[in-house]
Amino acid sequence: MSSPPSVWISVYLFPPLAAVVLWAGLTILVAGLNRRGPGPGRVALIVSLPLLALAHHQMWLTSADGSVLGSYRAFVAGSAIWAWHELAFYCGVLTGPWRAPCPSHARGFTRLGYALGTHLFHELAVVVELGLMLWLLRGGTNPIGLLVFGLSWAMQHSAKLNVLLGVPALNVELFPPHLRYLGSYWRRRTPRGFFIPSLSIATVLAIMLWSAAHTHELEPAGVRLALLASLVSLGAVEHVLLALPGRRVTAGAPTVGAPNPGE
Repeated sequence: MSSPPSVWISVYLFPPLAAVVLWAGLTILVAGLNRRGPGPGRVALIVSLPLLALAHHQMWLTSADGSVLGSYRAFVAGSAIWAWHELAFYCGVLTGPWRAPCPSHARGFTRLGYALGTHLFHELAVVVELGLMLWLLRGGTNPIGLLVFGLSWAMQHSAKLNVLLGVPALNVELFPPHLRYLGSYWRRRTPRGFFIPSLSIATVLAIMLWSAAHTHELEPAGVRLALLASLVSLGAVEHVLLALPGRRVTAGAPTVGAPNPGE
């Protein structure tokens, strides 16, 4: 028996649409601020502190709300908190002790260590954030915000590890000057051995979540699962895009690995 149109709209249309619009909007916002330099991003980071607090408050309010509306509120809250942490990294507030290009002699785990040094404070902030979320959601039944934050972190780091090992699609000409040094940790070449397992895990997880959403499509849980499935599906698509042939660096573009002016 086929599902009624209302179920298809609520489970198979609105969640993917919401995930794409929110993901694209927050990505454009963070990228747009970073293209203008670290200053505007830092101002936006401070100005958005009340919104960050509001997002945490929404997670707490919806911790026991299993309704469809509660799921969307938690999804937006988790996405907004992740976007704030991303902005904090890219505008240079929460980065790491190492803010320079990768040394030319670094190979293997040494290179990985330098790469981690560019993110260390960001990673510690994520751990603190996860602890705060667990405390806010203690005893709750709606962990969507926490799962959105955790999945966003996992998929981003999977993508970062792939670009560290090497992928074809690296548009390094899009780097703003204050992030130019990060390009020295990337490699433009055919995907390495980690690519297939990481893409496979993301794809299988997305399929499992969509399957579970289908099983519970007549319940609010179906919407929650569809929101998570949409997020993981976007992560899988992002991995596929990394494997596409990359564009050449255009003339006049920032030189990969060049020191950040003013550092």
